[in-house]
Amino acid sequence: MDVRVSVWRVRGTTDRGARPLCLAALTEVALRDGVAPLIIERDELLERADRQLIAAALRDHPEAELRYAHVAPHEKPPLWVSDAVARGYSNGGDWVRHVEAIVESRVTRL
Repeated sequence: MDVRVSVWRVRGTTDRGARPLCLAALTEVALRDGVAPLIIERDELLERADRQLIAAALRDHPEAELRYAHVAPHEKPPLWVSDAVARGYSNGGDWVRHVEAIVESRVTRL
């Protein structure tokens, strides 16, 4: 399986606070680069907010189309890869080295 991962990080906030910032930036990249479909790991507590955020981005780009879906990890096993990379970065140290081979880019939003 050919897998590449981009790591999006936000400093100085919780995971819950970082998610909308990262998703907004990711949505902009998906719209710019024509990514389809955009697959987002389902978190039922956050799914409504995710949809509102994506809808707002689409209003800013009326000419664009973006297919996206919220799915459970068991529905799309490649989501496990992103979880493993996120865990590696979260743990830091040698764990980052273990996942670095598939990390294509790193984006830090302050």
